[in-house]
Amino acid sequence: MRLKKIVILALLALTIFGCDKDDSKPSSDTTNPFAPIKPPGTGDPLTDAGQLGDIMRDDFYGLMRDPALFAVTKEFGYSVIKDRKFPVNVAAVAANTTPWSSWWYPKRDTFLFEDSVENGVAPLTKFDLVRRSRFPAAASASDYERNQHSPQLLSWEGLCDAWSIASIARPEPKRPVKITLSDGSKKTVTFTVADLKALLLKTYEAVEPAGLKNYGQKFNGNITGWIYPDMFPEQFHRFIEVQIFQNKRSFIIDHDAGYEVWNIPVFRANYKMDLVANDPNAIFVTTWIYSAESVLVTEKNFVGTKQAVREYNYVLTGVRNADGDLVINSGYWVKGPNGIDSRSNHPDYAIQIADPTKIIQKSWNPELDINLVNEILAKSY
Repeated sequence: MRLKKIVILALLALTIFGCDKDDSKPSSDTTNPFAPIKPPGTGDPLTDAGQLGDIMRDDFYGLMRDPALFAVTKEFGYSVIKDRKFPVNVAAVAANTTPWSSWWYPKRDTFLFEDSVENGVAPLTKFDLVRRSRFPAAASASDYERNQHSPQLLSWEGLCDAWSIASIARPEPKRPVKITLSDGSKKTVTFTVADLKALLLKTYEAVEPAGLKNYGQKFNGNITGWIYPDMFPEQFHRFIEVQIFQNKRSFIIDHDAGYEVWNIPVFRANYKMDLVANDPNAIFVTTWIYSAESVLVTEKNFVGTKQAVREYNYVLTGVRNADGDLVINSGYWVKGPNGIDSRSNHPDYAIQIADPTKIIQKSWNPELDINLVNEILAKSY
């Protein structure tokens, strides 16, 4: 057995440190989704190593002992399952705050600063008009944004992180705002809901990390032959228990397990549990999380919450305490009975906002006067 572990660990090390084999394939064993990932024997050593990634993690802490991987249970303790009768269905619980939906304003898009026939006057152009009517010598926020813009930015880069934070920390802009310029011209500028959300998100794009707490490990590598080493299922499960079921707080996850970042604000969850055959210390769990979803580009003026539901399947394992309760200390992602494969589709990391009122707004655009933005936004609530 010792030699077997050494061989497996060697394969894991090769997988972690750059052995990128194009013909490696994920397991196709779906006969029993409640069973542990099957042992070596597929004929592809990289596949075998990848399949064992979650299960064998306790054997290679020296290779992958990132404290972020275990931050949830270190701070909040382990989940304890006291139930004796299965299956168990846990009813949905919602957070005290429901986040709102928004367009996520891709960074390679020019909507923020470029006037067009299709979109009209850009939100930062409107902002400049209001600001310069008060301070004629003020620099241009739209010019700054234009000069920083690059069409070569990745297609997934945008303000989803800023939207996720703002939708939890701030009320939603719900109606257009008309501002009379202060230069005596009596001209007015009207900000649409899309304009207002764009300005608000810009004030949350560079917030200080002090008010945010990350759990999990951001994945930056290649999936080939490897289970994403980002957020283990027992950490995910415990985080849901604490944030939603205990504290009723909305939170943020990057729902993409790969290198792309797709942050969403989560506000509701429920789950069900069942026993794993032939393993009294393992529980199969299906969890559903409910989030506000970003809207389509044609829906930039949308008001409200467009809800999305995501399902995650995993097995939690642990040890029995003196009372016979199962104390969860590990787990692994699995493919569920309906075909949803959480081994390659699970959260990358989660973000807790302990006190949304203490988040300090900050923009990468130095010409965006945050106090003026907030003054304009106040007329939309």
